[in-house]
Amino acid sequence: MKKLLCAILCLVLALGVLPALAEPVSPVMQVVKCNSFVSLRASADTKSERLAKVSLGELVTGCESATNGFVKCTYDGKTGYVLAKYLKTTSEPASATVLKNQKVVKCNSWVSLRELPDTKSARLAKVPLGATVRSCVSAGSFVKCTYNGKTGYILATYLKDAAAPADDLNGEARVVNCVSYVSLRQTPSTLATRIMKVPLGAYVIAKGSASDGFVKVEYKGKTGYILGQYLKKTNTGNVALVDQRVTGCDSWVSLRVSPSTSAARLVKVPLGAKVTDCVKNGSFVKCTYNGYTGYILAKYLKNA
Repeated sequence: MKKLLCAILCLVLALGVLPALAEPVSPVMQVVKCNSFVSLRASADTKSERLAKVSLGELVTGCESATNGFVKCTYDGKTGYVLAKYLKTTSEPASATVLKNQKVVKCNSWVSLRELPDTKSARLAKVPLGATVRSCVSAGSFVKCTYNGKTGYILATYLKDAAAPADDLNGEARVVNCVSYVSLRQTPSTLATRIMKVPLGAYVIAKGSASDGFVKVEYKGKTGYILGQYLKKTNTGNVALVDQRVTGCDSWVSLRVSPSTSAARLVKVPLGAKVTDCVKNGSFVKCTYNGYTGYILAKYLKNA
């Protein structure tokens, strides 16, 4: 009998059908191996109601094994079930106060990620304004978190929920905190189709907060959604326009160095010519023509 069992086990191993050992369940676990979020469901079934979206890198608490490959756990005050394959164990104590992903706020340009919860502790990294940190756990006046693969501590006063609605974003706003552009998306989701790229420094018209940290905006005549962490409220009067074409003049208009009819002329822009990178402010439009950037009276321009 022993020989038979041994032979069966060898056959199973040879065929590669022995099931892999599941990740052990710890009181606190972290979301991994997904594109952007996993579902916290009402029961241990992929077809059951979704109670919440748990973002990649976030932590869930009160974890215990359940049926059908699920783990029973709590997130944002809701208790439900997450597929175990999307969770890994952590070393956080069962009593840890887990926070949602946080973003850096209320600093000039960056905050320190420190080795210990102490302002005199060694700095592991500079975390820029608007950046998101993950795996967040409250630690008194500090938050333990992870940024770019490094785990340390940031003062809690410089952090807020990354998915929280943007602060008073109605009206003019400017794109900030990105390398070169942000995505204007069809719906408030990072998985939604990109309508267009909105460059760093561009002005948009914000129309209020949407879900999942997004803001509804209008840019060059198109309406979509941009993550609030990439927008800063401004009050300059700037409105981004589509490319414009010179109209309503005899033969040319002046592209001037500043928004004034008495300012020096950079170049003459002929009737019918197209200008790009257009931003309207009052009675003038800042734009570019043949490599020159300056101002043209808005009454001489129309959408190209």
